[in-house]
Amino acid sequence: MFNSKSKIFNYFLICFIVGVAGRSFFSIDFFWIYFLALLFLVAIILNWSNKIWRFMLLGGVFVILGIIRYQSCLPSTDQGKIWFYNGQYVKFEGIIIDEPDNRINHTKLIISVKKLLVGDKRSSIVGKALVIVGLYPEYKYGDSILVSCRLESPEPIEGFAYDRYLAKIDIYSQCSYPQVKLINHDNGSWFLNLIFAFKGHLKSMINSNLPEPQASLFSAIILGAKRGVPSELADKFSITGTSHLIAISGLHITLLASILMQLALAGRVRRKKAFWLVSLAILLYIIMIGFPPSAVRAGLMSWLFLFATQIGRKSQSTNSLIFSASIMILINPKILRDDVGFQLSFCAVLGLIYFLPLIEAWLEKIPSVFGIKESLQMSLSAQFTTLPLIIYNFGRLSLVSSIVNLLVLPSLPYLMIIGFGAIFLSLLVPAFAQYLFFPVWILLTYLIKAVEIFALIPLAAISL
Repeated sequence: MFNSKSKIFNYFLICFIVGVAGRSFFSIDFFWIYFLALLFLVAIILNWSNKIWRFMLLGGVFVILGIIRYQSCLPSTDQGKIWFYNGQYVKFEGIIIDEPDNRINHTKLIISVKKLLVGDKRSSIVGKALVIVGLYPEYKYGDSILVSCRLESPEPIEGFAYDRYLAKIDIYSQCSYPQVKLINHDNGSWFLNLIFAFKGHLKSMINSNLPEPQASLFSAIILGAKRGVPSELADKFSITGTSHLIAISGLHITLLASILMQLALAGRVRRKKAFWLVSLAILLYIIMIGFPPSAVRAGLMSWLFLFATQIGRKSQSTNSLIFSASIMILINPKILRDDVGFQLSFCAVLGLIYFLPLIEAWLEKIPSVFGIKESLQMSLSAQFTTLPLIIYNFGRLSLVSSIVNLLVLPSLPYLMIIGFGAIFLSLLVPAFAQYLFFPVWILLTYLIKAVEIFALIPLAAISL
C-alpha cells in the first residue's frame, strides 16, 4: 500500500476527505480535535521506525486536518455579519454579485452586503443575503441596491435541506419581496458584465426564433438556463432519466466532451491534437455561459476524463481525479455533503474511467452507426455509478432511462453543432435567423416528443 509516492499521496488525500466527510455529518468539540491531534503526533514519534504504522498514523493526522478545515468554514456570528440580524427588520446596502435567477413569477438575487443602516448611521458589515423580488423592475449583475426587509434564516423545504444548500455558498440570510431602491449600476467586474450581457443577448435571440418549450429547453442545454424549463416538462425528463440533458453538470459536460472527442477522432484528427482542441472547446463554453460554479466544476471533471483517455492509464487518471476532488473540497469543504452536482460529477467521471472499457468490450461486436453505440456506452458507464446518488437524492428510479438515452443522446452532438452554428450565423445575418434555427427546432421537437412518449409509459419510473 505504501510502496510508491503516488499511493502514499492518494492515501493522505483520501484521509483528508474522510475527515471532511466525518465532520460534515457529526459535530466534534475542539477539545477532542486537539487531543486526538496530540495523541497521533506522540504515536508517530514512538512508531517512526515502523514504516506501515508511521504512514497509517500520519493518515490520522490528515483526517484531523480535514475535520479542522470543515470546522474553519463554519460561520461565526457577531454584529459585523449580516446573519446576526436574522429575525429583525433591517436596511442594508449591497451589490448583486451573480447573474439574477429569473423564475416564472419572481427573481432571486444574491447580494454581497456592504453597509447596514440604522437611522442616519451607516456601519460596515459583511456577508451574503438571498433576496427574492418581483420580475419587474429588472436588476442585473453589478447593481448596487438598498434593501429594507425582515431577514430570516433559511429553512428546509419539504424534506429538501434548503438551508444547507444555501450554506454551501455562504448564504445564511434571506428575505422575500422587500422594498428595493436602485443606487447605481456597474459595480461588478467589467468582464462578467460583458459575459452576462452577451449571454442575455443569446437568450433573447433564442426566444425570438424558437417557440416554447423548445426555446427554454435549448437555453438550458446551451446556456445552462434550466430554470426556464416548464416544471411539467422537467418532471418528464426526470421520469425518463434524462435530466442530465438540461443541467450543466459533470454528467452533461463529460458526455459532451466525450462526444466531441469521438467526432474529432472520427475526423482523423490526431489524438493529442484532438485532446487540446476539445479542452479549448470546454473552456470557451464555460466562459460563454458565465463561469457558473457548477459548470466550472463539471468542466474540470470532464477535462479529467479527457486526460484519462489521453494517457490511457486508469491509475494516473484516478490519481488526478482524487487530487482535483481534494482541491475542490479544500476550497469549499461543504460541497462534499451538500453539493449533489459535485457528487454526480465525481461519480460520472469515475464510471467513465472504470466501466467504459468494460462496456466497450461487451459491445465490441456491435457496429457503430451515427454514434449510437458510443453514446450508449458512455451513458451506461456514467449512469452505473451515478444511479445510487440519483435514487438517494431524488427518490426516483427510471426504468426506461437506458432506452430513452439510447434514442436521444445521439442527437445531442448534432444539436450542439447545429445550434452553435445557428447562433453564430444569426449574429452575422440576423435576417435569416428564423430559417437557421429551423433544424434546431426539429431536433428539439424530437427530443421532447421522445421524452414525453416514454414518460407516459406505466411504471416508467418508480418512486422510492
